[in-house]
Amino acid sequence: MKKKRKIIIDCDPGIDDAIALAYAAANPDDFDILAITTVSGNSTIDVVTRNALDLIEFYQMDVPVAKGMAEPLVGEARHAEHYHGKNGLGDCIIPHSTREPVEENAVFYLKNILMNLPEHEKATLVCLAPLTNIAILIKVFPEVKEKIQEILFMGGAFSTGNV
Repeated sequence: MKKKRKIIIDCDPGIDDAIALAYAAANPDDFDILAITTVSGNSTIDVVTRNALDLIEFYQMDVPVAKGMAEPLVGEARHAEHYHGKNGLGDCIIPHSTREPVEENAVFYLKNILMNLPEHEKATLVCLAPLTNIAILIKVFPEVKEKIQEILFMGGAFSTGNV
């Protein structure tokens, strides 16, 4: 039996992240999803966090969601409602979840998950959004680097799309 990869998904659920979460949900033998954290990006932090909560219930995932940073470290927030619709999901309507995010901010939640992993265990950060949560995590808590197996991220685009 192959060992599941421990992952934390840092995202801003728009259409693309909804598909990525569906993939993770459809492959439970491959991934041990420790948490989903959200960050402002495709839409506001409240919209993307609500989308994450609604999607995990829709996909029947039992994963905690932590709400992260509401604005970038540098510059103004630039959302992509023109691509992802007013609700961030292409105006597709899914059932509203009664779930709520954990109490802790995503940065602190990430730190606690990583530092509480058993000795010699690490997690992969799957970053599908602006890297604000991750930048703050590593800057404020550099000791977490020892618990990160790797950071996989969706890169940007030169002119349009994920700039």
